[in-house]
Amino acid sequence: MTRRPATVATTRVLLAADVNLELADLEPLVLRIFGAGDRLPGWFRRKLARESVDPACSSLAFGPGDELVGYLLVGAEPGPPEPTAHCAGLGVLPQHRGRGLGPALVACSIAAARRRAAALHALAEPPLRGFYERLGFHPLAANHTLQTSGLGRRDLDLGEHPPAAWPLPGRAVASWRAGTWSRTPTAQAATVQLEHGAAHLSREGQAILVQRLCIDADHDDTSAATIVALEALRQRFAATTPILLYGCDTVSCVTAAILRTPHWRVVQTAWEMQLRFIAAVDKHAPPAASCRRN
Repeated sequence: MTRRPATVATTRVLLAADVNLELADLEPLVLRIFGAGDRLPGWFRRKLARESVDPACSSLAFGPGDELVGYLLVGAEPGPPEPTAHCAGLGVLPQHRGRGLGPALVACSIAAARRRAAALHALAEPPLRGFYERLGFHPLAANHTLQTSGLGRRDLDLGEHPPAAWPLPGRAVASWRAGTWSRTPTAQAATVQLEHGAAHLSREGQAILVQRLCIDADHDDTSAATIVALEALRQRFAATTPILLYGCDTVSCVTAAILRTPHWRVVQTAWEMQLRFIAAVDKHAPPAASCRRN
């Protein structure tokens, strides 16, 4: 028997795969929720590809007039060591908040993702940590995103520095997801050698994102070597170019050393939250119950 769609008051929550809608068509809704910001044309399609968003695990919320009012995007990471899924964006229009839509969207996606992955991950800024904990997620670690600006007259040409494989030599002092790096378009990605290390870079809008920074293993003082490497990086970009350093451990002595310099500041702090599924992934198991139309 087909399950009824999850309902919150007069709002329905459905899996994106069960709706005649392209995920790219969600862009106007996302802009209404979060604003336009500094985004280049095609940014949302690039996000969907970079995060490997899966319609079979992503959920949509529809209001009483069948208008879109919320969404949860879920991406897939094949592993190793095991397949996982991650939340790639959650949003609800302001006038529809406080009605249980967020939990309903997450619950709908969990029902679908638990047969495809061993765990579901989400990034939660401090005010949202409790939201995810109430849904069964557990905090793993907190990370900062740091920001500075360049020091040079013009930006490095990323096209002159082909992107290399994710496992750079040395010690990783800041790091994002390997899968995200592998799906970043080559034209927008570069791997640059720095004094004392190397970095994976990508461009989004006017900003340069440091997806991974590794320091040569032969340095006794990793913090000092990191500062030198980051200063070398700043020299390669214009003073008007923001530089974002992803995945900095909040309790790391290296992160503390970076923040003691006058140029870097914290622009986001988020907890990596995890919900592990009790049942092991079984490709031969029947499909999980999900939120569907009658």
